[in-house]
Amino acid sequence: MVFNLQKRVRVNVSEARRFRNRLRRTLKLGRREFTVCLVDDRAIRRLNLEFRGRDRPTDVLSFAWQDGSRGMKGRSGSARELADYLGDIVISAQRAQENARTEGHSTGREILWLILHGTLHLLGYDHAADSGEMTRLERRLRTRLSIE
Repeated sequence: MVFNLQKRVRVNVSEARRFRNRLRRTLKLGRREFTVCLVDDRAIRRLNLEFRGRDRPTDVLSFAWQDGSRGMKGRSGSARELADYLGDIVISAQRAQENARTEGHSTGREILWLILHGTLHLLGYDHAADSGEMTRLERRLRTRLSIE
């Protein structure tokens, strides 16, 4: 699901939803799900401060659903329902628009890039600690998904 919770930047939510679904198929996620929320700078700044200790807006945050228990036996219904949930991706549409201007492409394309980037984080990739593995995969997927 993709939710547009901001009004400052015009966003083609239908395009973002189609891309999210195509990305899920490309990555062979099966039943694994994630949510994308588009917000403004103020909202992402609050999240960035609360969860990362950084008092400034950022372009994307990923919040992985983490469940320490592997087995389903004896677990509550809600825990079973969330077993295939990867987590949430929060994107600042304002930061996406600014990034797009700086890089010379559309805001829509930037949002798709950020959905891809956030999804890779939900899958456990970490560009800050993986010697370029995530960046290389992200570039290959941009080409494969025709969002270069």
